Amino acid sequence: MKNKFLVSIYTLVIASFLFMSAGVIQPKYEMTNLGVGPIKSVTLGPIDAKMVSQGKAIFTNTCALCHEMDQLKIGPPLRNIAKDRAPEFILNLMLNTSEMQKTDPYIKALIVKFNNAVMTDSGLNQTQARSVLEYLRSEVK
Repeated sequence: MKNKFLVSIYTLVIASFLFMSAGVIQPKYEMTNLGVGPIKSVTLGPIDAKMVSQGKAIFTNTCALCHEMDQLKIGPPLRNIAKDRAPEFILNLMLNTSEMQKTDPYIKALIVKFNNAVMTDSGLNQTQARSVLEYLRSEVK
């Protein structure tokens, strides 16, 4: 019984490794890619409803011109960005947009994918960007 269990676990680990290396399963994000900018570390707790409300208002006024949650617009949909990228990366993109677009390979590839459309500087401060991040976290499915 113990051997069957170990064989099952071993098989699952090997299959996961093979699927990941083949690109079938993508890791959520690289923890080493935190982006370029002022944010070096973020501690996330439970989702803060007040920050979500503030972040949604900021998103609607600042980001919604180019981004929707589920559909392509000028920029990519953002429904699962908080699941797919590190929080530091998201914050640094909002706070240090120009530099991230010049240096980050992921962002550079997105620019090409979206017909060389670049993200404009949002003009957000760290508190506002953190509220937008909280809103994006609340929208993950």
